[in-house]
Amino acid sequence: MVEDVWIRPEQEKRGEEMGLSAWTRILAYAALVVSAQILRWGLFVAHGFDLGYYQQGMAALVHDGLGARSTYTGQAVLAKNHAWLLVVLAYPATWLGTGFLFLVETLALASGYFPLMRIARAWTVPREVAAFVGALYLLSPLVIAGNLYDFHMSVLAVPLVLYAVQALMERHWGQFVAFLVLLTGCGSKAAIAVLMVALIAAVRRQTWWVGLAAIGGVLAWMFWELNIRLDRLSALGWITVPVSHTLTIRAVLYALWVLAPFLVVLGALSVQRKAFPWSFYGVLALLYLGGNMLSALPASTSPFDQKSALIAPFLLLMLLDVAARDRRPWPFQIRAAGIFATMGLLVLMGFDFYHSAWKVRPNNTMAIEQALVAVTKNHPIYAQNNVLPHLGFIINQVPLQRFNLAHVPIGSAVIWDTQFHDDTTPPSVYRTLSALMANKRRARVVFDKGGVVVFDVVASR
Repeated sequence: MVEDVWIRPEQEKRGEEMGLSAWTRILAYAALVVSAQILRWGLFVAHGFDLGYYQQGMAALVHDGLGARSTYTGQAVLAKNHAWLLVVLAYPATWLGTGFLFLVETLALASGYFPLMRIARAWTVPREVAAFVGALYLLSPLVIAGNLYDFHMSVLAVPLVLYAVQALMERHWGQFVAFLVLLTGCGSKAAIAVLMVALIAAVRRQTWWVGLAAIGGVLAWMFWELNIRLDRLSALGWITVPVSHTLTIRAVLYALWVLAPFLVVLGALSVQRKAFPWSFYGVLALLYLGGNMLSALPASTSPFDQKSALIAPFLLLMLLDVAARDRRPWPFQIRAAGIFATMGLLVLMGFDFYHSAWKVRPNNTMAIEQALVAVTKNHPIYAQNNVLPHLGFIINQVPLQRFNLAHVPIGSAVIWDTQFHDDTTPPSVYRTLSALMANKRRARVVFDKGGVVVFDVVASR
């Protein structure tokens, strides 16, 4: 069993973790990241299969209720990842717009600073070390990249993990259960994190009974609600079964990038303390990391993708746990080395974004914006991956890759940037569009400028 660290009485005055300086850091983070999200959206770099999927799904939930279907998958909206918090966000989001999703995700992630500092105070972590770990959280490329990558329900689980652990440390059982339930609302991609939070409770001497009950509840949710079995772990965005031949050089480099700042800190501490600091939270982080490394999905082995964001809270809890057991302030040189390594990864993240996701964007954005005004929104609208998020919260936006003339309703509109090919639309679809647009009896062109074409399907034959 893991020993409980002494918790200070609740009557103590709040420390600096809830003060003006904390709010300044959080609001600065939010301002910078939301600005970058808006820039990404404005450059037509945002993806339909990330942001657009949620826009259409939320609009469908408001219009058709819980049985709403996704035009992206053909399934019920809630059947893909079981993120029931979508229902809560759907109504304000469809009213306030895409910026609301950016703001909610960013403020939620930034707020994770508060429970992290509360845990540090509960574990009597020296103030300098607590501030250092808080800075690592707000500067973490894992957190920032997951935040910047459009919108994902699973990313909202990052602060909820910290809030749940805080409630556990302070023995607020009702809050702990409430945060576990909220974690299930982040969908199947957060399921492993929910199970790990329950494990944290189970290995603590005074909360083992809460942990065992939580593990039972989480496993029941995973097996009966998510229908997860050993051969379906990939549905969690985790291990791909079978795992043979999936461990590559890319996966090894991925692990080194994720762990780099933390290995720098722990390595320096090991040299100074003459022993390598061990932490149960570090084991959980390595398990999560290992699952990603054994995934065949390329996005799972990128440190700058939302699939890696959930490793961050466990790595940060590891540092707090090590500091709580050490009970001595860490030298400035060690803390500076950790910040320097993190900043280096941020530079690498910027380089990666510039030469990958942010580089693949259309050059004729003004023509696309004019095309969006010209298209009618009363019928299904087929569009490329980078255009879909700009259609907003409408129930009839459809990815261009699903364009099949035999099943396209008469009156459907197509927005096609002929100068830009995304990675999700197969060449056969583009050939079909070219042939269709050339037949004036079947397609009526309503906009043609700067290589961007909008046409309506007026006949199937």
